[in-house]
Amino acid sequence: MLKDRRASSKPTGKVMKLPKLNDFLENHILRNTFLLTLVISFILFLTVFFFVFRIFEAQELVRITQLDRNWTNTLDSFGKLLIVLSAQTEPFKDEESVRNLTKKIYENYHPFVAYPAFGSNDGKMISYPDYDYGQDYDPRKRPWYQTALQDPQNYVFVKPFTHRILNEPTMAVAKAVYDERENLLGVLVLDLIVSKIAENLLSDRSYIIDRTGQILAKRGTIKATFTPSSSKAKEVLIVVIGLNRYIAKPSTGDTYVVIESSLLAQIAISLIPSSSVLLAVLIVNFLAVKRMKSTLNKIVIDPVEKIVESLRSYLSGKPFEIEKVSCSIYETRMLAGELSDMVTIIESQMQELKASYEQLEASQQELEDSYKRLKLKEEEVILAYKTLSERLGMVIENFDEPTGKHIQRVSKLSKFLAEKFNLPKDLVKQIELYAPLHDIGKIKVPTGILNKPGRLTQEEFELVRKHVLWGSEIIGNDKKLEIARNIVLYHHERYDGSGYPFGLKGNQIPIEAQIVTKTLCP
Repeated sequence: MLKDRRASSKPTGKVMKLPKLNDFLENHILRNTFLLTLVISFILFLTVFFFVFRIFEAQELVRITQLDRNWTNTLDSFGKLLIVLSAQTEPFKDEESVRNLTKKIYENYHPFVAYPAFGSNDGKMISYPDYDYGQDYDPRKRPWYQTALQDPQNYVFVKPFTHRILNEPTMAVAKAVYDERENLLGVLVLDLIVSKIAENLLSDRSYIIDRTGQILAKRGTIKATFTPSSSKAKEVLIVVIGLNRYIAKPSTGDTYVVIESSLLAQIAISLIPSSSVLLAVLIVNFLAVKRMKSTLNKIVIDPVEKIVESLRSYLSGKPFEIEKVSCSIYETRMLAGELSDMVTIIESQMQELKASYEQLEASQQELEDSYKRLKLKEEEVILAYKTLSERLGMVIENFDEPTGKHIQRVSKLSKFLAEKFNLPKDLVKQIELYAPLHDIGKIKVPTGILNKPGRLTQEEFELVRKHVLWGSEIIGNDKKLEIARNIVLYHHERYDGSGYPFGLKGNQIPIEAQIVTKTLCP
């Protein structure tokens, strides 16, 4: 009998609990949308943060470039002064003129210039203020003198050193002086006090160092220093020490201009605009998700729930009232219409199913009767097969009386052992059925040999051993008789390989042959 619509709709077995549409949309679509927007917000946050942070770094690069330009221009101005002075031979005609020149330089450029001096080509050293360099002092042997001679057309800078009189970091700029005939008169040199020159050039937390890292001039409190020579030579060096960043640029006279900045302060300032962007995006995201949820409830969830409720009412036996569902989306309206048509088709098919159900029951009964008849036929065939096997065993028994005495025993013991080995029931039946045929090949052995009293000759024994091969030939190669053939052919094989006809060992011997072998007397 057909069940009612509600009963037939119940699924059988364990059913996984599925989420409702509302929960599904919230847990998947809305949540994934929110997470996606959150990821985008975080990416925007990082983008703005690193953009602002890079602006700070760019500003520092502009600042270091400007500082380097000012420092270079200032030093070059003293070099240009030497070019102008060296072009005039009059101030260098005698010692008194040179002394007046150095005095004017000192008066005009002090405190930036200390002890302007002239080393003559005869080894004399004239400076202002006067200083006793000692009798052994020869300016021609000094590095600044020799360096100036190597480039007579230009002024040269000597790497920073500590002034022997003032005990302050100093740089020297020198220029070779020649007369009208290109005869060397000497070298004019200016000792530049770095701290005085850089005083108006440096900004807060900036300083000037030499290649060894020694501070020549600074402004503000410096947290740490570094040695440029330990870094790879390049245009701009950027080094981070602790929470401070140092930007250094190679400059004139084997010096470096350096700017120190606080990474912590830059990070804090960078967080302000990036956090504002993140907060704004999160607020927009929250409002958008809230609006999306409201829209989904109105145009998707509510109509679908009403359709589901109409289906439940229909399954409980009530009319299918899909017309009450208000659908504002094309797909939802189409779904409602398709469901209405489907219910109409179901009602029609239910009537057809009721008419055919009785026919199915009658056909089922007929199939069951046919199955019972086939089962009886199968049992008859098995019985006939067993009878045939027993009859063949009786033939062997009549042919070889000693063999016949153990035919029944072998069959029963083989079945017993097969069951103990938990072999498949079908295989157990075949072993029981074919075990009596294990010596069927002996019908080809002369009876005189089989029943000979006393010991057989070697030739007779070899002839008897061929009964397994003859028995295999009698059974044949039919796949259905494979178990019988294995029993007949291999029942004299031994697990240790001492049997015949092939001397098989262990699991090389089929299990059915091993079982029959165990039932035979040794």
